[in-house]
Amino acid sequence: MDSLTTKYRTDSLTPAELQDLREKINAASDADVEQVLHRAWMEEEIDGENVSDRRMELVKERIDRGIGRRMSRRFGFVRIAQMAAAVLLPLFMALSGYLLYENRQLAEEEMIVSTARGERASVTLPDGTVVALNAESRLSYYPKEFHHTERRIRFNGEGYFQVEKDEDLPFLIDAMGMQVKVLGTTFNLHARSGEQTAELVLEEGSVRMESSKSHKHVVLQPAQRAVLDQVTGRIHVYAEDDFERVTAWRQGDMVFRNIPFPDVVRAIEENYHMQVRFVETTCPTDRFTGTLPLANLNEVLDVIEVTYHVRSEISESEVRIYSR
Repeated sequence: MDSLTTKYRTDSLTPAELQDLREKINAASDADVEQVLHRAWMEEEIDGENVSDRRMELVKERIDRGIGRRMSRRFGFVRIAQMAAAVLLPLFMALSGYLLYENRQLAEEEMIVSTARGERASVTLPDGTVVALNAESRLSYYPKEFHHTERRIRFNGEGYFQVEKDEDLPFLIDAMGMQVKVLGTTFNLHARSGEQTAELVLEEGSVRMESSKSHKHVVLQPAQRAVLDQVTGRIHVYAEDDFERVTAWRQGDMVFRNIPFPDVVRAIEENYHMQVRFVETTCPTDRFTGTLPLANLNEVLDVIEVTYHVRSEISESEVRIYSR
């Protein structure tokens, strides 16, 4: 086929050879035809004797004009890009400087996450630690100091902590009357200002809890609860295998198991910020087991009415309970 294609380009094929070439091309694959043309282009010498000088000059002029147009467009684009850079570069520099300044300001300022009454939230700290905050809780830290030589936060309220493990950077919590030191663990911390006690219940890992007043400390193991007396600074440790009850607030519940009913009433008062008064009757002293909602006082009172055969009324900041 190579000799036939050479004759075809020089217009020297006989009618029989032309028919033979057509049949060979129709029978060949695209890849075979491509190889024949590639060999002809790379290996055969081009006869330029029959091409006039004027023809060559015209071809060269057309090529030059095409290259010139492409080059002029390229240089035009380059020129536009240079002008844009001259305008935008100072703007980008100013914007970068402003963002750098803002980041430094944020790093130096205290970051605060807080929840209001009846509100719960979850926050992820820079090291990956996740803290679920119960209502009326406050967590704060300084980004510039956090994760530098230690991971230190300040806390007031109730939270469920899942601390990311880092043996080189201890996680420290400054709370009401205590400091908690952990490496990587899961626990529930209840430490509110104005309350006489604070408690920490450990689910996984190990924590060190120290009283700010007495400087005494305990090291907790899983399924233990430490209760701090804010007045004396003493810490008492108890067994606690009902972690689900401790963290029921995460599902919006208060869970009580064999708890004296006066303690249940105090929990209701603290949660709803309402005073509970028993009128023409006395507060039951038996033990209560059940689940009460954290965000629906009417449901709470319905349970109490059915359980103790009483009736209740709600005023602005007070709940009155009457005998039925």
